Amino acid sequence: MLVHTVMTSPVVTTEPTQSLLAARRVMHDGHFRHLPVVQAGALVGIISDRDLSRHDAQSVADVMNPNVIVVNPDTPVEVAAQLLVDNKIGALPVVAADDAVLVGIVSQTDLFSILARLLGGDGPSTRLELVLDDLPAQLAIVATLAHQSHVGITSLVTLPAERGRTQRRLVLRIGSIVSRPFVAELRRAGVHVDLPDERDG
Repeated sequence: MLVHTVMTSPVVTTEPTQSLLAARRVMHDGHFRHLPVVQAGALVGIISDRDLSRHDAQSVADVMNPNVIVVNPDTPVEVAAQLLVDNKIGALPVVAADDAVLVGIVSQTDLFSILARLLGGDGPSTRLELVLDDLPAQLAIVATLAHQSHVGITSLVTLPAERGRTQRRLVLRIGSIVSRPFVAELRRAGVHVDLPDERDG
C-alpha cells in the first residue's frame, strides 16, 4: 500500500507571512494539527498546533519548521510510518517526485485508520492469532484449509520474528463469527492457534 492511497488531498496550507492568529483559526476550523507552509507554490515549512502556543511569535514564519521531512505519493505506507516514529512527528507533506509540488499530507491518523482497516475487517469476523514455525509452508496450509472449509480470509498480517527466534506471529481475520471448526482443522494440521480465552483460562 502506497502513500497516495491514504493521504489527504488537496491540502490546506498557510504562508510564512500569515499571522499566527489566522493560522490558528484555519487549524481550528478544519480540525487540523499540522499545516504545510508554502511560498510561491513551493513547500518551505510546516507548523503544528504546538507551535501556535508560542507567545513571542507573530507570524507563521516565526514558528514554522523549515526542515521538512517529506514523502512522495509512491512511498510505501510502512516507510512513512517509520519516518513519523523515528522523527517523532505527526504528519508528512507529500510532494510529487518529479517537481516537488505539494500534492497531499499523510498523518498518524491516516496511518492508524489503515491499520484499523487491515486488522479490523468489515462485517462479522473473527480475529485469530497463529504462531508459525515455517511461514511459507504453514501459510499454504492455512490458505488450503480456508478454501476447503469455505472460510473467507478478510485480512492477513504477519509480524516480524522476535530477535533470536524464527517463529512468526500471523494475525488472521476470517469472515465468520463461528471459528471453532476452522481452528480445530488448523490445529489438526499442526498450526498453533493462540486464543485469548484459552490463554486467560
